[in-house]
Amino acid sequence: MGKIHLEGADNARDLGGLKTTEGAVIREKKLIRSNRLSKLTQNDMNLLSNEYHLHKILDLRTPMEVEQEADLEIPEASYMNIPFFMESMVGVSREKETKKQMLHMQEFPDMKDIYIMMIQNKFCNQQITKAVREVMTTENGSVLWHCTEGKDRCGLLSAIILFLLDVSEEDVMEDYLKTNKAAIRRVEKITEKNLHVAGFHQEKIEKLEGYFVAKEEFLNAALKTMKEDHGSINQFIKNGLHISMKEKQQFKDKILE
Repeated sequence: MGKIHLEGADNARDLGGLKTTEGAVIREKKLIRSNRLSKLTQNDMNLLSNEYHLHKILDLRTPMEVEQEADLEIPEASYMNIPFFMESMVGVSREKETKKQMLHMQEFPDMKDIYIMMIQNKFCNQQITKAVREVMTTENGSVLWHCTEGKDRCGLLSAIILFLLDVSEEDVMEDYLKTNKAAIRRVEKITEKNLHVAGFHQEKIEKLEGYFVAKEEFLNAALKTMKEDHGSINQFIKNGLHISMKEKQQFKDKILE
């Protein structure tokens, strides 16, 4: 089904309509990925409530991010904060104040390293498992998960959910990269020209761009780590996230048509 046209969240997408390797299709108005919900309008909330029957919201941001830009409450939708990592684990997050600080940092984490950390770190794995189970156990209406930009934490959870449903790696990557099209106005603000004006070296420019742009190499770093550490993506889901094949099949039976 693709992009959901919200006035206050420009990276909201319904995963419905995507096909699996077995030829089944994800049901519409069940699985929604998005960026922050702090700027939703009344029209947005009405759409999510009435059209998508939003039942559950999973906020993957850090407590500090939530404190600075809390989600707006949507009637009938439960809310749960499941941070995929804490500020201290990466050194930066995406609050406005932190963005300014990033411009003056000598070093900041490479996005590929953050993706690898989310696959290998025990705390991250526990949080991802918790979020996956919340998605899988949503019985009525739709479930929406989001981070700040709807790119990294949201993108990784979306990929894992799609792999659980047996969507191909190629189609998972295509969905991941749609963030750049959906959020083009935000991406354009972080152009190479503007960063050069700030006096950054090319290496630092590329690293900083990674905080705003979805790049194939980022998700690939996570997928490669899953395969190297566990043998395959399915084995990562089974042994790393402790999701059984029975649970996977039950989820497929509920979401696919």
